[in-house]
Amino acid sequence: MSKRNAVCLCVDGNMLIPAMFVADAVKSNSLGAADRFDIILFTGPDDVTDQHRDWMNNRGIIHCQSLDVSGVRDIEIVQERLSSVTLSKLLLAGHLDGKYDKLLYLDADLTIHDDVSALFSLDLRGFAMAAVPSGRIWADKSEAERIAYCAHFRALGMTEPYRHINSGVLLIDVANWNRDQIASRALDFIRRNPSLCTLPDEDALNAVLDGRQTELSPVWNMRPFGRWRSKTFDIARPVIVHYIGQAKLWKRFSGGKHMFAHRSAYRAYEDFLRDTPWKNWLDDQWSFRDVLAGIRFEAKTLRRSLRGSYPAGMRAGRRRYVEAFRQYCADGRFADVEQGIVTREGALLRLKQSWPRNT
Repeated sequence: MSKRNAVCLCVDGNMLIPAMFVADAVKSNSLGAADRFDIILFTGPDDVTDQHRDWMNNRGIIHCQSLDVSGVRDIEIVQERLSSVTLSKLLLAGHLDGKYDKLLYLDADLTIHDDVSALFSLDLRGFAMAAVPSGRIWADKSEAERIAYCAHFRALGMTEPYRHINSGVLLIDVANWNRDQIASRALDFIRRNPSLCTLPDEDALNAVLDGRQTELSPVWNMRPFGRWRSKTFDIARPVIVHYIGQAKLWKRFSGGKHMFAHRSAYRAYEDFLRDTPWKNWLDDQWSFRDVLAGIRFEAKTLRRSLRGSYPAGMRAGRRRYVEAFRQYCADGRFADVEQGIVTREGALLRLKQSWPRNT
């Protein structure tokens, strides 16, 4: 009998190794529950080799190349770094209808630090999906930035209070998603509003749902460990860390990234690839030009620090952000906390190790 839940990733050939890294980490952190859910990696028909297939088969990861994405190839994608594969997550529930009850969709630019399958015990309370809120804390943003974000939310048709979510980690109730026709509505929104959808799947989902989703605590989708954000990891112990933007964890150096940032994540990639046919893959992900860009960024940061020329209030804003995040974790209403999957001790959020495994 098929398992009733699945962890899913959708990638093209360029992101295949990161997806395999995430899939392997999901299995490694499953705490003995890996036999209770499937891990499915969706690719195009020409994106994998026999070596990739053998590796996935040996690790118990299902490879699927039958997801029909022909219906999204005509959609205009504004950001050059994104492709129509970005929209594949919207098609998963339709493709897997009748085979699974819940799907946990994961982006490939993640690190996994605990058992993600704990989420399969969540009651979504009739909603189509659950996700982690974003755009709720403005303490480190200027007034102009806040106004711009809110203007974008309004343009999407969202209503106050804006209940925006990040789409990099989605828990999908297959029946409810298909019942509410989320995929067709979201794709239709993108087709009608391409200029609004700079992050097409995320913008469309927020436009279509406008807060009608189950909200998860931050532990399921945290920003990466950084020089000033490190304190947030002492407030919410991450199960998943999401390296959003262009400074990816598999690029040792790049512009806009501190020279020694994300070293633990990079070492995790080195460990993962060491005994695989792709042990040199990391070396091809950055060049000497990236090193120079990183040095220039580091030097610029140092000069601004020495001259005291950081934008006014930046340091104070960062301190305010940490305190606001602490208050948010202490007071926020999160379904995973209310249902005992994540525990809250004051402001500290962390995965409950004895969560009920009724998957």
